Amino acid sequence: MKRSTAIIRPGGALSWSTACILAGLGLTGCERNYVATAKDQQMAETQKRIEALDAQRAKLMGGEVPNDFFLEGVGYYHAGAHDFFQHPYGFAHQGKWYVNGVWQDRPPQIEAVASSRPSPEALKKVEAALAREQQLLAGQSGASHSGGHGFGMGNALLMYWLLSGNRGSFMPGAGFQRASSQAPAWQNEVERQRSTVSGYAASNPGYRRMVDQSRATGAPIRAGQSVRGGFGSSRSGGGFSSGA
Repeated sequence: MKRSTAIIRPGGALSWSTACILAGLGLTGCERNYVATAKDQQMAETQKRIEALDAQRAKLMGGEVPNDFFLEGVGYYHAGAHDFFQHPYGFAHQGKWYVNGVWQDRPPQIEAVASSRPSPEALKKVEAALAREQQLLAGQSGASHSGGHGFGMGNALLMYWLLSGNRGSFMPGAGFQRASSQAPAWQNEVERQRSTVSGYAASNPGYRRMVDQSRATGAPIRAGQSVRGGFGSSRSGGGFSSGA
């Protein structure tokens, strides 16, 4: 049976916009591309950072650090050496590879130690970086600093969680003691940003479609990108739940 389109005209029984609303009920032909905005990109970057915090919290609070984990202000963790270094594990330069703090002539095998507890000396590096991060946060009203990465309270939480998980391995100093009283405020700021992103996603189907596409392809959301879909888009994707 043919579906008449005669009624879809100016002054007709249905306008084109009304017909497109009906597309959400199963009719086709009205889908359009959604173009990501600068706000979408900002929300997606914040969401990604929060999800990374959620994924890392349990292991760090358990005292262990994954191999090649990067901690801003400290460096890359080499699990076999139980320490942080300037270069990533397996970093290649001029025919040599950086592994566990030394340069070697052959590329490394996959690190047998997937994660480990940092040495007391490494934990001192972390606490010193935490003290510096606190100074930056204080200068930016406890929200984020202008070091190019933002989300400073998230970085501070990572360091605080790691030190908390290793309290029996080093002597906590003033930096850690101050962080103990400030950590609840940092976590509250993370939750505030989580709520902001969740609210944005709930009211923007196009953003949720962008998040779904980003997760499927692994490509970050950038302003100006487009994704197919509009009317009838799923309302279930693109959000995240509160971390443990």
